[in-house]
Amino acid sequence: MNRRTFVHTLGAGATGLAMITRSSNPAVAAPIAARTGRPGMSGLVRIDSNENPYGPAASVLDAVQKAALEGNRYPGQAQQTLVETIAAKFNVPTEYVLLSGGSGDILRASVTAFTGKTKALVTGSPSYEAPMRTAQHVGSLLHEVPLDTNMRLDLAVMASKAAGAGLVYICNPNNPSSTAVSSADVQALIEKVVKTSPTTRILVDEAYFEYADLPGFDTAAPLTQKYPQVIVVRTFSKIHAMAGMRAGYALAQPKTVELMRDYHSASGMSVMTMAAATASLQDTDNIDRNRTINRDVRKKTIAVFEDAGYKVAASDANFIFVDIKRDARGFQNACRMKGIAVGRSFPPLMTWARISIGTSDEMDKAIPIFMDVLSGAGSA
Repeated sequence: MNRRTFVHTLGAGATGLAMITRSSNPAVAAPIAARTGRPGMSGLVRIDSNENPYGPAASVLDAVQKAALEGNRYPGQAQQTLVETIAAKFNVPTEYVLLSGGSGDILRASVTAFTGKTKALVTGSPSYEAPMRTAQHVGSLLHEVPLDTNMRLDLAVMASKAAGAGLVYICNPNNPSSTAVSSADVQALIEKVVKTSPTTRILVDEAYFEYADLPGFDTAAPLTQKYPQVIVVRTFSKIHAMAGMRAGYALAQPKTVELMRDYHSASGMSVMTMAAATASLQDTDNIDRNRTINRDVRKKTIAVFEDAGYKVAASDANFIFVDIKRDARGFQNACRMKGIAVGRSFPPLMTWARISIGTSDEMDKAIPIFMDVLSGAGSA
């Protein structure tokens, strides 16, 4: 599933990018529409796809502009720089890094490489659906484990289902439930699976990693050096606000990387995307700003729903999951009719709605519409 659009087409030229860069204030995270003067889709408030509403950092746009001047050259050096930057960030050898035009291709390659008719994919339910869809497409066994009563991945049950499985998929924080599990619990699952089913791989998808506030939460990346079974996947589509630029990567031991590469489409990144990804990793101040703003707006949004009597799952992401006590599809349709796009339904939790966290202004516009629809006045 693609994780969507970039700010500006390069067809507008380096001059247009320079204007965007100059108009951006690197000290303040402002929505990209405000920076460029370009409205959204006919005024639609897009809080349905867990995108970062603030757009790429000024430093990222500057890197894109400069890299575009080298667009006539193959991106060898830009690729090496990005790989080295990622490896240094996680203190792993460069051979551990597999770049990809988005994390989706890595997920497809992992499921295809490690699962089959006798080697199941073990996943939460509901969780990010791309691995499950791939397993169904290639005819692999599938073990779906319901979330626990706190809407978290039930790692104990997932571990018990892993004997003989090909791949255990852990989306942490989990999409769509917005909940996270601690690094100690993830490590406990890994240790159990490695002991009881040593040929099983464990893939930890950390797409929403930077948004998590759960005590004891941390990356599983260090475990890749200890366990050849462990794969960690990251994307630039969320905190880095590069969903339309298509950038992601995996961390794993070289032999595991090579097995994945056999099924990876070699979906490359442009020299501009590579430069943008490198710049974004280095712009830690911008990441911290995005994290802080998301936390504040998320807290405000959760409070409104809870004050109105709705249950909200603990959120460690840039979206929330709310039991609206009615069909989520009808809620989605009614909100869209009023200019607010929210996430679709996620079986089997058909009364739960996934709502991405937009800007403060976007949520100020959306929240009254949510309450109106839920009161019955705006029902479809």
